[in-house]
Amino acid sequence: MLIIAIAGLLANLFAFWLLHRGTEEKNINVRAAALHVLGDLLGSVGAIVAAIVILSTGWTPIDPILSVLVSCLVLRSAWRLLKESFHELLEGTPQEVDINKLQKDLCLNIPEVRNIHHVHVWQIGEQKLMTLHAQVIPPNDHDGLLRRIQAYLLEHYRIGHVTIQMEYQHCDTPDCGINRAPEPSDHSHSGSHSHLGHHH
Repeated sequence: MLIIAIAGLLANLFAFWLLHRGTEEKNINVRAAALHVLGDLLGSVGAIVAAIVILSTGWTPIDPILSVLVSCLVLRSAWRLLKESFHELLEGTPQEVDINKLQKDLCLNIPEVRNIHHVHVWQIGEQKLMTLHAQVIPPNDHDGLLRRIQAYLLEHYRIGHVTIQMEYQHCDTPDCGINRAPEPSDHSHSGSHSHLGHHH
């Protein structure tokens, strides 16, 4: 039991090292594999300890006790990974993206941007995707402004695929989130804003 546990420990240490030396350590699949190896690694440590205790004292219940303890240690990390997987499958906003901060950053760092609203962020695999409305000062170089917004999001938020709808006036559609308080005469001007369509 002791010899096999030591061999298993060495094999799992090598596998764990291989999984953590690459550039894709944040990949959820690699992390799941690493968690599996970690469980085996802790199991090998538990088996070594149990073997030493049994050799020294003859008390065999130590083996299942340590097995349960190792399982409890792995369970917490497994549950966290499972929740993250469900969040990604349901296309929830990545936890590391602060949308309020992102909106302020774009307005502060790109002078032509007046307002960022109607923002949606989700993740497929390791790729973050975003759609947003940008109310801007009419630029001399429309495509240049788009590239600057996209470059800023890629550099500071690692969002490489962004669909941007640029607007020169306030967005009056109900889901934009920057509407003025409704007035009796407003309904007649509900289509007065300008949309330039979606640009990738």
